[in-house]
Order: sequence, then C-alpha cells, then structure tokens
Amino acid sequence: RYGRAQITPARVLEKSTLFTFAGAQVRVDKVLVFVAAIVLMVALDQFVRRSRLGRGIRATAQDAETAQLMGVDIDRVVALTFLLGGLLAGAAGFLFTIFFEAARFNIGFLPGVKAFTAAVLGGIGNIRGALLGGLLLGLLENYGATVFGGEWKDVFAFVVLVLVLLLRPSGLLGETLGRARA
Repeated sequence: RYGRAQITPARVLEKSTLFTFAGAQVRVDKVLVFVAAIVLMVALDQFVRRSRLGRGIRATAQDAETAQLMGVDIDRVVALTFLLGGLLAGAAGFLFTIFFEAARFNIGFLPGVKAFTAAVLGGIGNIRGALLGGLLLGLLENYGATVFGGEWKDVFAFVVLVLVLLLRPSGLLGETLGRARA
C-alpha cells in the first residue's frame, strides 16, 4: 500500500531531556534504547549459556552430527533459533523505530551490515564477541566521522569488515578453525 514511501509512525514515547551531561542532552528514548539493548544482550547470553535449548544451540553450532547422536533434535533447535532471532530482530526494529521515528522498505539494511560487521569483528558464533565488536565498531565510526566528516561514518563499517576479513578472519575473540575442531 505504501510502496517505497517513508512512513512516520505514531510517537510512542515523548523525547524529553532527562538530564545534561558534559554539554550533551540525554533523552528518554536514548536511555530506553541503551537499557533495552543491554537487557536483551544479557538475557540472550544467559539463555544460551544456561538453558537446555541454549546447550542444544551451542552443540548444534559446534557439530550438528554429534549433537544429533547425543539426542539433540536438530530441526527443533534450528527452528527455535530462527524464532529467537526473529523475536530479537523485532525488538531491535521496535527500538530503532522509537529512536528514529521513521519506517521505510530498506530500514534494516545498514543496521544489518553493521551487525554482521560487529559479529565478524568480535568472532562469529561468540555472543560476547559480537557485543565487543559492536562497541568497537561504534567507537571507530564516531571517531572516524569526527576526523573525516559525518558523511563518511557509514563507510567505516565496510572498511572495518574488509580489514577484519583480511587481517583476522576469526575476529577478536574467535578461534581459528584448527583450534576449534581439535
């Protein structure tokens, strides 16, 4: 119905300033997005580390055939992993919409590229590495935008992705394939 047109959804949260810190205004929506992101990240990490499904996810990721021989229902684990990923993507989209107050057909492309870059930077398959990669990528983008100008900010995600794939394909916290399988 809307095609390629940008849609402005109804405002869910008033963007009022909570306080000022070092000359920067800290708004309600920024605090909500930050706190929700941390809560979701910690919840995902604890879920994967402590739950039975999390054990199944880790076993399937490490060696699906052996996991199946140990009694893990691979199809169920894969389906529930995709469900969990979809739920987290929906939460991220909701928070993105609260912050930017806009929706369009390609709204997730750039955040998707940056999320993939953060995962590669931290080490594919390492949740804590992805968090570290995201924080480092954000710092690099902001410092790069300060030095080279704001219009180059999004280019840094691609540059970091290429450099990491060339110099350290396993990421910062990832293991090389030889050590992981040995």
